[in-house]
Amino acid sequence: MTLPHIALALLVNAIWGFAFVASKVGLDHFSPLFFTALRFLLVAVILFPFLKPVKGSMKMVFWIAITVGVFHFTFMYLGIYFAGGVTAVAIASQLIAPFSLIMAVLFLGETVGWRRILGIAMAFGGVMVIGFDPVVFDQLEGIALVTAGALFMSIGLILMRAVKNVGTMPMQAWIGVLSAPPLLLFSFAVETGQWASVLSITWEAAGALAFIVIATTIVAHGSWFYLLQRYPVAVLTPYGLLAPIFGVVFGVVLFSEPITLKFLAGGALTLVGVLIINLRSAKKSTLINQEPEF
Repeated sequence: MTLPHIALALLVNAIWGFAFVASKVGLDHFSPLFFTALRFLLVAVILFPFLKPVKGSMKMVFWIAITVGVFHFTFMYLGIYFAGGVTAVAIASQLIAPFSLIMAVLFLGETVGWRRILGIAMAFGGVMVIGFDPVVFDQLEGIALVTAGALFMSIGLILMRAVKNVGTMPMQAWIGVLSAPPLLLFSFAVETGQWASVLSITWEAAGALAFIVIATTIVAHGSWFYLLQRYPVAVLTPYGLLAPIFGVVFGVVLFSEPITLKFLAGGALTLVGVLIINLRSAKKSTLINQEPEF
């Protein structure tokens, strides 16, 4: 990779890592479902010019929007909300990789060797080690919700493999359009104070929402797609693992979240497992784009 492209890969993953921080700031002001709905409503508005029907693929696009937009991000933001921090959920979010591989085995007949089986065991084992850390114990509900979100994202990735001729931005636009209405309905059915949160929005909350919509959804995903058009997935895969590391660093620096040896051991175990899965899967061209969930 050229130095400018290395810098771009690092910037993209720093953006994705900071997205955990921005999400926490936004969720300190907005209720989780309403925050998720606002994200996709704004994405739909900004990316409206990309909104073009794709013949023969719209049914699949609809189910991708439901699994990724509605279920994945609802569980993700609920997880961050209930965890109250970002370090543990940043690591748990990496379970998308082993879940995706398991889904590929179950539904696509993918065959796996001992290295990827080892990677799956390491990834889940690392999250379990983190969960038994006394410092993280109060965040177990959040970690469980983020894990559920990772499962739904893996289903969405499997569905994306069946879609043809839908680019990154059109897909993001359709996910926004199809996800926002049900999320708004769910929010107004079970949450309160939505309009009050809009009318009393702070600069911090507005900035967090803008960062999630513009920086992570449009800039980062668009830039990553640009890099994927120029380099093999295997070359970019190691950079993709920097997003949770950035997330942990930002959580420690900005929120003074504690880090223990058990957390470091579990986090390292998970990330090494994910690296093994992604490198072997990239070699076999199995995982979609290798993009983090944000």
